[in-house]
Amino acid sequence: ACVDVSHQTLIGIKLFDWDRTGDHDPLGRATVEISSVTKNGEIDTWLTLEQAKHGLIHLRLTWFTLSAEKNDLKAALEETQLLRVTSMSTALLTVFIDSAKNLPQARQQSQPDPYMILSVGKKTEQTSVQMRTDAPVWEQGFTFLVGNPDNDTLQLKILDQKTGTNIGHLTYILSTLMEKKNLEVVSQPFQLQKSGPETKIIMSMSLRILKRGRGSADDAASEKGSESGIGSGESVLSRTSSVKAAPTTVTDSTSSEASSSALRKQESRKSASSAIIDQMSIQEEPFVLSTLNTVMMATPPRSPNLSENGSELLRRSPSTTSSAGAAGLGRIQLTIAHSIQRQRLLVIVHKIANIPLKDPTNIPDPYVKLYLLPGRTADSKRKTNVVKDNCNPVFDATFEYIMSPAELINSELEVTVCTQKGFFGSPIIGRQKIILNDPEITCGQGISGWYDLLPELKNE
Repeated sequence: ACVDVSHQTLIGIKLFDWDRTGDHDPLGRATVEISSVTKNGEIDTWLTLEQAKHGLIHLRLTWFTLSAEKNDLKAALEETQLLRVTSMSTALLTVFIDSAKNLPQARQQSQPDPYMILSVGKKTEQTSVQMRTDAPVWEQGFTFLVGNPDNDTLQLKILDQKTGTNIGHLTYILSTLMEKKNLEVVSQPFQLQKSGPETKIIMSMSLRILKRGRGSADDAASEKGSESGIGSGESVLSRTSSVKAAPTTVTDSTSSEASSSALRKQESRKSASSAIIDQMSIQEEPFVLSTLNTVMMATPPRSPNLSENGSELLRRSPSTTSSAGAAGLGRIQLTIAHSIQRQRLLVIVHKIANIPLKDPTNIPDPYVKLYLLPGRTADSKRKTNVVKDNCNPVFDATFEYIMSPAELINSELEVTVCTQKGFFGSPIIGRQKIILNDPEITCGQGISGWYDLLPELKNE
C-alpha cells in the first residue's frame, strides 16, 4: 500500500468467508497503526480480530523508503523472488498528467470530450473529462506500484466520452525510465500513436525503488546487540509459515504447520496467546505493560525492558497472589486500558487465584463472563473458555469493545466468574464491577491488578 502520511494513519484488514454466490460472510476485522511499522521498520505479529467472538490474524508488515538509486532494484527483486509470489512490488511509479494538444476529432465538426485512462499491471486510473477541447489540461497525478520496472509498461489512452472512440494511445516501457537521470522525466512531450504527428501529451514521471526502511527500533537493537530478530539483517518477509501451535484461549482455529526456519525465528512463541502475553511482559516478578497504543497496535513481542518514560508504564501488579480475597471467593487478575485513537477498550483476563474448594469431589470448572453496564446487553457479552477442574485457572484471553471516551464516563465493566458444575447451588462463583471512568484507563495508560471476587447479590 502507498502511504502519504504515516502519523495517525491506520491499516484496516477485513476477513470474509468466501461464498460462491457472492454474499461473503464477515469473519472479523483488525487495525494496525502505520506508525508502529515505521518505528520498527518491520513487524511480525498476531492481532485479535475485532467484531468477532474470537480469532487472531497473523500479519507481517514492512516499511519501505523510496530510493532513486538504480542499483537498489537488485535487492528488491531478490526479496520478491524469495517470497515466491508475483503480487509483490519493487518500485513506485508517480505520473503527473499535465495536458495534451492537437487531439484529433472524434466527431465531425465537433471538438472531443477527452479523458485519459492510465494502467500499470492490473491497476487502472482515470483523469477527469475535459469538455469540447482538443487541448485538454488535466494537471492530475497518479501513483502505481510496479512489480518489475525491467518488464512492466505504462499504458495510456485518450478516449472521447460521448462516442467512446480511442483518439490516441501510448505505451511507455518503464525500463526506459530506469536509464534517465534520477529515474525521472519532467514536463516532457510524448507523441501519441496513431493520432497524427502533431498530437502530444505533456507529462512527468518519477520511478522510485522500494528500499527496506530501517526503523528506530532497529537502530536501538543494533546498538545493543539485540537478538530479537528486528534489525538483525534477516528478512521478516522471508517465506516462513505461521507459528505451529494454535491459540489456546482466544480462538479455535488451527495454524499451519511451521517450517524449521520459521520455528527458529519464532521458537519463543508457542501460541498466538503467548505472543500477546510475551508482548505485554508478564513475568513471575512484577510486570510492566507498554502504553495502550503499543499494545493495541500489536507491535512485535519484545523483551521485558522497562520504559525510560515512567509516565508510559502501567500500574505494577505481581503475577501471583496468596490471598483468597476479602470475601474468600478468590481473586482475578485483569488488565484494562483504552485507546483514544482507535476508540477501543481492551480487557485482558489473565488468571484467577484461590477459588475455594468446599468439596474435593466437585472441583469447579471456571470461566469468566464480561458485560458492559448499564444495560448488560448481549452485544457486550464476552466469555473465556472453560478450564476444567481447576481452582487457579489461567486464561490469558484478550477482548475488545468499541467505545469512545465519552462512553467510558458512565460505564462499568461487570466481571463474573462462573463454573459449569454449579457452586453452592449457583453457577456464579463471584463477581466484580470496575468503574471505567478511571483516569489511568481513559488517559490510555491502563491499569493491571488483582480484584477480589465478591458474592452475587440477590437483586442481581
